[in-house]
Amino acid sequence: MNVIHHIEIYCSNLNRSAEFYMPLMKALGFRNQASHVYVKDELLLILVKAKTKGAWQGPVHTGMAGLHHFAFSAPSREYVDKIYDKVIKKLPGVKIQDPPVDCPEYHYKEFYATFFYDPDGTKLEVVYTSPENSKRYRLKKAAPMK
Repeated sequence: MNVIHHIEIYCSNLNRSAEFYMPLMKALGFRNQASHVYVKDELLLILVKAKTKGAWQGPVHTGMAGLHHFAFSAPSREYVDKIYDKVIKKLPGVKIQDPPVDCPEYHYKEFYATFFYDPDGTKLEVVYTSPENSKRYRLKKAAPMK
């Protein structure tokens, strides 16, 4: 069972966001399950039309309250490059913060990522971290709830 079941992204213009997310989700291995619903394994990403005017006009400011961004895992550095060159650069309305870059400031053995924004200013990332990094956060299994 995945820890995160779904992510909802409220969009000021649902059609514009669908045009943005569809090729990205496909390239990342998600399938289009239903109108504006993308699924990979047990994780759902759902696009929803915002009900109010005045959408967030990002970019997100680091250090402020709220969700800063979310990141999609990549199996290799080459995959990050491929997604960036063949998909991200071609997304309609994309704002790129950083093309693929090493990020030693995160203190991982290897952290290679690209950062970009969707049309409503939601910050996204595609990242590769070396397998050694998985040991960084490995903890003892929690006891099951009774």
